[in-house]
Amino acid sequence: MANYFPVVLDQAGHLWLLGLPEDSFDSWEELRQVFIDNFIATCEQPGNKYDLERIRDRKNEPLHDYIRRFSDMRLKIPKISHDEAISAFIKGLRFHEALKSKLLRKRPTTVAELLATAKNYADADDAEKLIQEDVRGAEQPPR
Repeated sequence: MANYFPVVLDQAGHLWLLGLPEDSFDSWEELRQVFIDNFIATCEQPGNKYDLERIRDRKNEPLHDYIRRFSDMRLKIPKISHDEAISAFIKGLRFHEALKSKLLRKRPTTVAELLATAKNYADADDAEKLIQEDVRGAEQPPR
């Protein structure tokens, strides 16, 4: 195993290992802990429910974009309950009141159900905007 350790390191890890004084460790456990302590800040850490609760929709942001940002953050959180995720999503809706009201009236029980409802609502909202643009375009006199 000792022979493979330097092979799996990237350049920074390899340089760190080569820069250690001889006999720095008496065990694999000591090496492991020093390695972790040295490189932990460079690793992306998993999120938590508070990171998810900070995701908010933005004024004039398409609902699909909020759903995507929310979903991306949720995937970075290893153990979050359906209820916590659903609550965070609803709390984050500031500019989509109709969807928020719908979700509060009939609260989803799973994240899959929540995201399906939100996607369907976003699709309908997009379709309505396209229809309104078509109507406005038809009302314009020809040039």
